[in-house]
Amino acid sequence: MSHQPGTYSNTQTTLLVAASRIMKAIVFILQTIHAFSKSDYTTTVIPVTLYGFLTSPQLPSPQTTTRLLAWIWLFLLQFCAANQMYSVEEDSVNKPYRPIPSGLISVGHTYILRWMLFPVCLYLSWDYGVLSAGVSLTVAFVFYNEFGLDSYWCSKNLLNAIDIVSWHVGAARIACNGTFASRREDDLHLQCLLLRIGHHGLLEHYPVASFISVALIWTTVHVQDFRDVAGDLAWSVGLGLFWQLRKSMLRTEAEDKLSYTLYLVWFTVAQSLPFITYRIGAVW
Repeated sequence: MSHQPGTYSNTQTTLLVAASRIMKAIVFILQTIHAFSKSDYTTTVIPVTLYGFLTSPQLPSPQTTTRLLAWIWLFLLQFCAANQMYSVEEDSVNKPYRPIPSGLISVGHTYILRWMLFPVCLYLSWDYGVLSAGVSLTVAFVFYNEFGLDSYWCSKNLLNAIDIVSWHVGAARIACNGTFASRREDDLHLQCLLLRIGHHGLLEHYPVASFISVALIWTTVHVQDFRDVAGDLAWSVGLGLFWQLRKSMLRTEAEDKLSYTLYLVWFTVAQSLPFITYRIGAVW
């Protein structure tokens, strides 16, 4: 029995329509999740990824880099979904491009997305060997958003500090674990061996550095809102003067975003100094 030309044509058309709908759905989903986090790529994804690269004894492999980016971005998406559920009215005025005020997604679907990401992020953290950092981020997100502690400057700054440090600890672990796992057994060069021991030694002392970092961010992270520069002055007169001058002279929204980005770059480099110093010392 031969196929009728009309039947074949109808089947082909149906498949093309179905494929087109699937592609449109995929594009829509990607556009929506991108809209949640696009304003935070330069303030979170890039600085945290850079930190992971700086703390690694060698440039991470493409596989490790992919894992690093996936872990950072999925946690960022979870935070953005949770945060934007509670700021719809404010976003409709200040940030109408966000997915909820722009009509890309409803609050109800955002709620589902937020809690779907909860187990996904924790599983990835366990799989990548950074469960403690993942749990720290998850708990901080809940206190920040669901418990409304972002309404108080003290708790908001503290939770921001915990978030940033947890991201950095996780990034360092993922980058370093991937580097050490990718080394071959026959790589017995003395400098490589010393590099491994030195970096593992630094990572063992990282909890102490993390507490110091929390204090550092807690007293300076308000630069993102430019409410006060007293915290910056307490840490460094030069740094406080720099931010004060930027705050006084550069007043547009774009310039404020640039100032905050510069702050994050400064903090990323500052946290990376022990690893950078070790690397320079190993060479000399």
